Parts: sequence; structure tokens; C-alpha cells
Amino acid sequence: MSKGTNAPRIFQIGFNRCGTTTIIRFLQENGVKCLHWGKGTIAAGIEASFLEGKPLLHYVDGYHAYGDMEFVEVEAQARKILQKRPFRRLFANLDSNERTPIYAFERFRELDQQYPGSRFILNTRNVEDWVRSRVNFLERGYTYCRHGDRFHEDQEDLSECWREHWAEHTSNIRRYFSDRPNDMLEFNIDTDGPEKIVSFFPDLDLDATYWGHHNPSKKL
Repeated sequence: MSKGTNAPRIFQIGFNRCGTTTIIRFLQENGVKCLHWGKGTIAAGIEASFLEGKPLLHYVDGYHAYGDMEFVEVEAQARKILQKRPFRRLFANLDSNERTPIYAFERFRELDQQYPGSRFILNTRNVEDWVRSRVNFLERGYTYCRHGDRFHEDQEDLSECWREHWAEHTSNIRRYFSDRPNDMLEFNIDTDGPEKIVSFFPDLDLDATYWGHHNPSKKL
């Protein structure tokens, strides 16, 4: 597998707050051309492409690896991104309180079909630690619930929705790739080391010494 943009793609398809930055930085330090989050541009671009019937990477092409493919509402960044064509249409008729996140990594099936030979990383961690990390970020204006924050009565109700979303998404991925162990790597950021990624991508000649933790969660 080459590190160039014409090589098979790498898609990180787990939730954020699960080592997304650490994994992408590791690949970047090893010379892989990566796009991480882009303030929601990856997710918005993939969703806009889907709605328009275009290849999913139409608006965000030119990279080998993609990580943190979410658009979680932060009002200031949302205004900037959604003013750009073609993203306006995504929320054209909704005010900021009605917008729901875009979890573009849930389109892993379509990405797999449209970009043959791609590899996928399901990044995970302890679920309760992940919930606590999300709670820490709510104060920054993120909207993490797929139904919209106003759907829930209180924080515990919202947290339970997150757990259900986690279980559903990870189950869908494991089922889809159940007979393709060479195409999907499940990586637990709490317990797995960089050697697991190095072994999964032998053709990239990755150096494990570039591994480091970024954006660590605060413990409550």
C-alpha cells in the first residue's frame, strides 16, 4: 500500500473522543496524507455528496486517510462552514437549535463500495469513559446526540442515548466486516499500542516511535 493519495483509502469509523487525533497524528508523522475533522468539513462534504449523488469524497478528495468524520454543532464554526456552497443545503431550513450532528462514518458501507481496497479503523475505548469525555465537551457548544439535544429531558437520558448509539454503530461495523479481518482493524485506545496499527498496515512501513496521545480527556 502506497502512502500517496492514489492509494487505497484509510477511514477511521469510530466516534470522536476515542483517540481520533492520536491515530491520525500517528499516520501523519509517518508520512501519510491525512485529513482530520476539518471543523466538520469532512462530514459535511460526505453528506452533501451523498445527497447530490456524487462520490462521497467529491468535496474532500486528495487525502489518503480520513479521521473524525463528524459534524457536531459549534455555532461559530457552523456558520462559517454552512455559508460555503455546497454545504448550505444541509441545514438550509433549520435554525441552530434544530440541527443534528452528521456522523459521516456511518456511511462506511458506501465508502467501502465506492473506494475498493480501502481499510477501516474502528477506534474504541471504555464506553463510560467515552460518555464522561463527551460530557466535558458539551460546555463548548457541541451537539452530540443524533436526535438533537432538545430531544432529551436530562443529562442521564442523553448519556443513555449515546450508549445506545455506540452499541448500534459498533455492532453494525463488526457485523459488516465479520468475514473480512484484513479490511477492518478494531483498535482500543485504552489497551492497544501502536504496534497493532503497524502490523495492520505492513505496506506503509510505519514507525511506532511516532505514537503519542493527543487531546486527552480530563478525568471526572
